[in-house]
Amino acid sequence: MNRLKIAALTAAALCGAGLLATTSFAHGSMKPMHGGKVQMSGETLFEIVKGPKGVDVYISEEDEPLPAKDFTGKLIVTAGTQKTTSPLAVTGANKFSVAGLKPAAGAKVVVSLVETASGTKTFATFTL
Repeated sequence: MNRLKIAALTAAALCGAGLLATTSFAHGSMKPMHGGKVQMSGETLFEIVKGPKGVDVYISEEDEPLPAKDFTGKLIVTAGTQKTTSPLAVTGANKFSVAGLKPAAGAKVVVSLVETASGTKTFATFTL
C-alpha cells in the first residue's frame, strides 16, 4: 500500500513540475523594446510606437524579430466617428511604419497583418 502512495505522489509531483516548466516559457517578454505599447495576438507580439514622424509597428515571436517583408498590413484608426485606413510600409527588419500619421489621444488603433506565404491573418488592438 505504501508503494502505491509513494508512486502516486511521485507521479503527481513530476506532472506538476512539468506544467510549471512549460508555462514559465510559454511566451517571450511583454516588455516594450522601443518605448511603445505591446499586445500579444496568438504567438505574435506587436509593439506600436507613436512618434514625431508617424506610427511604427514592430513584430516579434518568442523575443525573436519576425521578418516584416513576409507580411502585408494596414493600420485602422478610429477616433470618435472618424475611421481611417493606412497601408503599413516595411521600414526595417521587423518594422512597419505609417509616415505622417498622428492618431488623436484615446484613438483606437487596429494593426492588421497578413502573412504573404500562408494567408494567415493576425490582429492587435491598441488605445493610444
